[in-house]
Amino acid sequence: MDALAILALDKIGYAFAGLANVIFFLLILVTRVKNVPRVMLLCWSLTTTFWALFYFFTAANPYSNSFSLALELARPMFLLIFLFSVLGSAKQNLSSLLQSKMVLTTVGGISAWYFICQAQLVSAHIIFTGSLALCILQLALIEALYRKAGDNKWQYKPLVLSLGVCQLFDFVLLAESALFGQVDTQLWAARGFVYAAMIPFMVIAVRRITAWGISIYVSRDIVLQSSLVLAAGIYLCLIAVAGFYIRYIGGTWSNLLQTTFFVLGFAMLALLLLSGAVRRRLKVFIEKHFFANKYDYRLKWLELTQQLQQVDISKAEQYDIIMQAWLNAVGYNRGCLIKINSDSSLSTLACLNRTPLTQTEKALIYNYIEEYASKKWIIDLDDNDDSFTHKFTDLAEIDIQLIIPIHAEDKLWGLCAINTPDIDKQQLNWELRDYLMLVTEQISSYLMLIQASQVLSENAQFAAFSRMSAFVVHDLKNVKAQIDLIISNSKKHKDNPAFIDDVFETLDAMQNRLQNMLSQLNSKRSYSENASTFDAVELIKHVVKTRCAAKHPIPTLNFSSSVELSLDKERLASVLYHLIDNAQHATPDDGTIIVSLVKNGNSIDIVIADSGCGMTEEFINQRLFKPFDSTKGNSGMGVGAYDALHFAEQHNGQLSVSSKVGHGTTFTLTLPLH
Repeated sequence: MDALAILALDKIGYAFAGLANVIFFLLILVTRVKNVPRVMLLCWSLTTTFWALFYFFTAANPYSNSFSLALELARPMFLLIFLFSVLGSAKQNLSSLLQSKMVLTTVGGISAWYFICQAQLVSAHIIFTGSLALCILQLALIEALYRKAGDNKWQYKPLVLSLGVCQLFDFVLLAESALFGQVDTQLWAARGFVYAAMIPFMVIAVRRITAWGISIYVSRDIVLQSSLVLAAGIYLCLIAVAGFYIRYIGGTWSNLLQTTFFVLGFAMLALLLLSGAVRRRLKVFIEKHFFANKYDYRLKWLELTQQLQQVDISKAEQYDIIMQAWLNAVGYNRGCLIKINSDSSLSTLACLNRTPLTQTEKALIYNYIEEYASKKWIIDLDDNDDSFTHKFTDLAEIDIQLIIPIHAEDKLWGLCAINTPDIDKQQLNWELRDYLMLVTEQISSYLMLIQASQVLSENAQFAAFSRMSAFVVHDLKNVKAQIDLIISNSKKHKDNPAFIDDVFETLDAMQNRLQNMLSQLNSKRSYSENASTFDAVELIKHVVKTRCAAKHPIPTLNFSSSVELSLDKERLASVLYHLIDNAQHATPDDGTIIVSLVKNGNSIDIVIADSGCGMTEEFINQRLFKPFDSTKGNSGMGVGAYDALHFAEQHNGQLSVSSKVGHGTTFTLTLPLH
C-alpha cells in the first residue's frame, strides 16, 4: 500500500511538472523575439516536458534504460548551453554559440558519457556520480550568472532561485544515489512537485530580464481563475485542519460539530466564489499588484501635455484640439464635447468624426445628468452588467461607448462622449477608469482656463473702454476749462479784435482736440500719436495763457532760451496742463507756482514748482501715480499724474517728484531732445 501511495504521488508530481513545462514552453513560443536565450529556453523546457511525461506514462526507474538515461543527460546539457548563452556576449548568434569550444566540449563530453553508461562500462555508483558532477557544474554557472548580474540582480533573482532550488534538490538526490547505488523513492516522488513549483519563478524571471527581450503575456482572467482555485484550496485545507481539531476535542458531539462546521464552511466558500463583488475586488487587486500597466503613463502624459499646448484660446478650433487630445489619450476616433448650460440645456463645443447628437443620445445624456450629476462616475454603455444601460433598449442607435463627466467646483460642468470601432474598443476596468479620470482632471483644467480667459477678455475690454472713457472725460474737462476762460473774458473783451482772434484760435484747437477724442473712441485707444516739431517754450506759454489763466495763482514762467521738441504736441500740452492744474489746486491764491525750462545736454527739464500743501512720502509712493485715485473728490478723475508718468516713459523720459508737507511740491519732467 505504501508503495502504491508513493507511486501515485510520483505520477501526480511528474504530471504537474509536465503540464507546467508545457505551459512555460508555449508562453515562450508565442513571443515574437528571436534570440539565443529564447531558443535554448525552448529546448530546455521541451526536453524537461518529455522527461516529466516519460516518467508519468511509464513505470521505468531512473537511469534504468537508454531512453531514461538520454533524458537525464539531455536536460542538464541544454541547461548548460542556456547558461553559456546567458553568460556570453549578448550579440552572439546561435551558430557562433554552438561552434564555441565550451559548447562543443560540453556536448561531446555528455554524448561520450552517454555511450559509456549505455555500454554498462561503469557501475551505478559511477553513473550517479557523473550526473552529480553535471549538477555541480550547473550550480557553479548559476552562481557566476548571479555575480555577473551586477546592478540587475533584482531581474535575475527569480531565475537563480528557480534553477538553484532544482539543482540543489538534484544534488541531494544524486549524492545519496551515488552513495547507496540506488535512487531514494521518496525523494524521487517529490522531484516532480519541486520542478513544477519552480516554473512560476521562471516565468517571472523571463518577464523581468529586459536583456533577453522576451515579453511573456499571461491572461488576467487565467490568473484570476487560478487565484480563486488556489484560495479555495487553501481554504479547504484550513477547513480540514479545523475539522480534525474539532473531531479531536469534540468528544460525543464531535460528529455533529464537524458536520455542521463542514456544511457552513462549504456554504461560505460557495458564497465567496459566486460573489461578483468579491471576484471584481480580487481581479482589481491582481491587476494592480501583479501586472504591468497597460499604458506607459510617462509617454502618455507627455503626449497629452504637448497636444494641449497647441490650444490657442483666441481661435475657434480650441475645443476641437482638446477633443482630439482626449481621443488620442485612449486611442478612440470619434466623440463629442458637451457643456451643460445654466438652464440645463446642452451645448456641443466640439464634435469630431461623427454626426451631431441625436434626440435619443440627448435623452440618454439627460438621464445620465439626472442620475450622476453629483458623482464622478464614468459609464460604459457596452457593459451589460451596469444598471444604467438596462434602462435603454435602443443602444444600437447610440454612437457612444464611454460617458466621461467633467466637474468644476464640485458641479457637473459638461460631458465627453467617445466611441470607436468594435475592434479598438477597450473594456472599462479599474486601470482605464483611473487613467480617464486623470486625463479628465488635466483637460478640465484647460477648459476652465479657457472659460476664465474668455471672462477676463470681456472684462479687459470693458476695463479698456472705461480707461479710454476716463481719458476722454479728462480731455473734455480741458475743453470745458478753455470754454470757461473764453466766457469769463468775453464780457470784458468782446469788442476787442485781438480777443476775437484768440477765441477763434482757441475754438480751432478745441475742434482738433474733439476730433482726436472721436478718433480715440472709434479706434478704442486711450490716445493717438501725432508727432510734430514745435517750440517747447511757446507751447508752455500757450498752455498757461489759454488754459490756466482762469485760476489762481497764475504760474510764473522762467525760460532762458527756446527749445525745439519732436513729439505729440497736443499730448504734451495736456500733460503740462494736468501738472499745472494740480499745482493750482494744491496752492492757495496767494502762493506761487513757477514753471521753468532748463536744457541739459541732449534732454530738457520742465520744472513745475509750487508752494502748496505738499505731499507725504507714503502718498507719493502708493497713491500719486495710481490711476483713478483722486484727492479732488468727484471733480477729479485721478488720471493726470498717471498720464504724465506714462507719457514720460513712452518717450524714454522721466517724471520725478519731490515734496514736503507744508512747503510745496516740485515736478520735473525730463524729455530727450531727439
